[in-house]
Amino acid sequence: MENKDSYKYLFDTILNNTVDMLFIVDKNRHLVYATPSCYKTTGYNPEELLDRDLFLMLHPDDKEYMLQRHKNLLDSQKKNSTEYRIITKGGEIRHFECKTTPLPDTENYLQVVSVRDNTERKLMEIELESRKNRYQVLQESLKNFSGDLSLVMKLADLEDRLIKELETILPGSEPNLLSFDLKDFSNVSNELPPEFANLKVGKIETIKKKTFIKIGELKRKVYILSLNAGAVHEKMESIWLETFSQYTMMVFENLHVIENLIMQLEETMQNWETPQWVLRLLFNLQEQQRMTLSSDLHDTVLQDQIDLYRRLESLLNKYEIEKDSKAKLKEIEQGLLDIIHKIRVTCNELRPPLLRELGLERALENLFEHIQVTSTFKINFTAENTSFLNFNEEQTIGIYRIVQELLNNAENHSRASVLNFNIHCNDFQLKMEYTDDGIGLDTVKLNPSFNSMGLTGITQRVQSLGGKIELFSKPGNGLKVFIELPINDKRGLL
Repeated sequence: MENKDSYKYLFDTILNNTVDMLFIVDKNRHLVYATPSCYKTTGYNPEELLDRDLFLMLHPDDKEYMLQRHKNLLDSQKKNSTEYRIITKGGEIRHFECKTTPLPDTENYLQVVSVRDNTERKLMEIELESRKNRYQVLQESLKNFSGDLSLVMKLADLEDRLIKELETILPGSEPNLLSFDLKDFSNVSNELPPEFANLKVGKIETIKKKTFIKIGELKRKVYILSLNAGAVHEKMESIWLETFSQYTMMVFENLHVIENLIMQLEETMQNWETPQWVLRLLFNLQEQQRMTLSSDLHDTVLQDQIDLYRRLESLLNKYEIEKDSKAKLKEIEQGLLDIIHKIRVTCNELRPPLLRELGLERALENLFEHIQVTSTFKINFTAENTSFLNFNEEQTIGIYRIVQELLNNAENHSRASVLNFNIHCNDFQLKMEYTDDGIGLDTVKLNPSFNSMGLTGITQRVQSLGGKIELFSKPGNGLKVFIELPINDKRGLL
């Protein structure tokens, strides 16, 4: 008898002091027994829960799922585990995880339910997930912002972009780009807060519930970014704002440099001369735009056309279609194929795919083979002593574009039947010779046809690479072009 009393005392002690909750419910989910921790956690007393449906405490969003789970448990007679939420008597939402063991052989089909309150862990998981998502948003913002800044060429564009990003990432920040005359700013006039005199470029300062960041100076004006300090809630947002400001300041400084370069360019253009660095800059910008356009065409328009073609092809193969309608759809299908081919050709012309992988010589061979298929002229190409040359990307694309322009000239203007290209290395010079048997032109008069045939572009390309070009032609005697590009000149090829 003593052993029974001892075991009962031990059993009661465990049940009365365990943190986890233990329920026994019947098939209608009515409470038969609960450990004291149940009443402490839920806020209900035994009289309020005994012989009542415990699902009354469930969070409304979890109730349908739990009803289906309970039905499956009774039908399968197998134990299972799950997570759910309840609303306590005081209105607090708590997160639980439970393991339910059915006892099908008992009267009224009892179930033993072991429940653990994991609210703190769940809230921590939610908080961590929220912080992770916020971190990803901030990272993506910096990535997109830095990418867009490469296209900013004016202060107004920069202002629009940074205001838009701040309003998106920091709601309620009310950003504004303030500007003050440098003279007034230096003297700290009555219109400016005295604290502004101590603002340093890039340093974040909070003054009277406002955050200020001095971006820089341009055209004798000081520019300061202003936003509500309360919009920054977390440390990661503060770090994001610092990085965001650094990006903005770099672009602002670049705008200052660009302004000075434009002034120099205007002075130079008055003498009708184009400096080599300007030509290189313009051609590099042109290639970047071509690369962007090629990528956009490939990733959007081309993929859309391929998708339409595949859907149309699937419809033609899947359904029986009246003969005349099918013939018309076949014409549309062929038209889509032609468009897809033209887009691919355009992408390849904008950004030749083999230049980087195979090198200049192989890329030119591939270009000539492609042109030869659709052209009426014959192309002879030779290359000597060029295998050891290590061109960088700017030089390679420059030579490639020169060849493209000569081919365009031959196709659109020269009426030539034979084109000859020869590239060789001699006396520290890369030399390219081009001849054709076309109608020629008057190079002395430099008439409008000279510009329309792209020869001016070729001349500027050669000049940008630090080379020399000579053109020889007379009406009816074809065209000869001799190009020399330096190998050891830092501005040239190597």
